[in-house]
Amino acid sequence: MHYFDSIIDEVRAARDAIAKEHEYDIDKLAEALKAGEAKSGRKIVRLPPREVTLVRKASWRGDRR
Repeated sequence: MHYFDSIIDEVRAARDAIAKEHEYDIDKLAEALKAGEAKSGRKIVRLPPREVTLVRKASWRGDRR
């Protein structure tokens, strides 16, 4: 079953318009975002990368081996 959601359609249209504005180039989009950050005048916080930790999930039977 497939249904349509007007909000999702609107978000996808906005995303496509932004991508089209930057010629679908991720580098151009990133550059525009950085320029927008600089123009905003707000303090930009850069956090250090977090360490990746693996979490083992319980099996579908519920036991915790």
